[in-house]
Amino acid sequence: MNPIIQVEHFSKKYGDFTAVDDISFSVDEGSIFAFLGPNGAGKTTLIRILADVLRPTRGRILYDGRDIHAAGDAYRTKIGYLPQDVHFYDDFTGRDYLEYSAALKGMEKARAKKRIGELAHSVGLWDDLKRKCTAYSGGMQRRLGIAQALLDDPEILILDEPTSGLDPYERIKFRNIISAYAKDRLVLLSTHIVSDVEHIAAQIMMMEYGDIQHIHTGEEYVHMMEGRVWLAEMSAEQLMTYQNRAVISNVRTKDSRMEVRIIRDTKPVPDAVQAVPTLEDAYLYLFNYLPGKAGR
Repeated sequence: MNPIIQVEHFSKKYGDFTAVDDISFSVDEGSIFAFLGPNGAGKTTLIRILADVLRPTRGRILYDGRDIHAAGDAYRTKIGYLPQDVHFYDDFTGRDYLEYSAALKGMEKARAKKRIGELAHSVGLWDDLKRKCTAYSGGMQRRLGIAQALLDDPEILILDEPTSGLDPYERIKFRNIISAYAKDRLVLLSTHIVSDVEHIAAQIMMMEYGDIQHIHTGEEYVHMMEGRVWLAEMSAEQLMTYQNRAVISNVRTKDSRMEVRIIRDTKPVPDAVQAVPTLEDAYLYLFNYLPGKAGR
């Protein structure tokens, strides 16, 4: 399968600050490609340029071999975009917002009406379309946003921190919606929440300080952590001392002691046993436990 999107030596600067620094990668169609990293990693800048909202300082992005900025509307009509912050007019109902979005996309009224009904049912908002958008919960607003992004049945769905601020139930619900709609289109998704992409992304690009750290499948990240995740028991006093010199991903009380999940290349304490690694372990290891980093 040939890449549908190619990013070539792409950089974005704001004055002297480099938000994204000379990165290159390619994405195949029919998959979820995730940008995962801490806040400030450059994910939103990259997403906004992929959505043709910003222009890069250097480099180019190709869609089917053509520069997206040169393609203009021919590219923009193929994408559905959900920014991190969605704003609504105070007097808009959910239906008003979707009808207004459909008009901006140039959709015929009959098609827009049919599509709004289909998507409202799919995202669980059919019974709430007459309510004001500003009265929606955070999760409902994000679901309305994804319905807007999907209105014109785009080939590419671009989502920036789609579950930010949602409770665990809404996050799962939103993730399921994204996964269901990803079957026949390319989804580009940025997040700092590991669980958002752990089970649905075909490829995960970890970013930090505007640079690519790694691009792997979730399974490859987990395999990388084999032999590096440990469980050990210690007292609360020992934990308080030990946590300053180790990466600890989880702690739970076990009788009168603490069961501590430790990420380390070598056995941390004599009675430690190996644990089954997860993508979250890899995330913590790669961003906090790389050679030469403080705290290793």
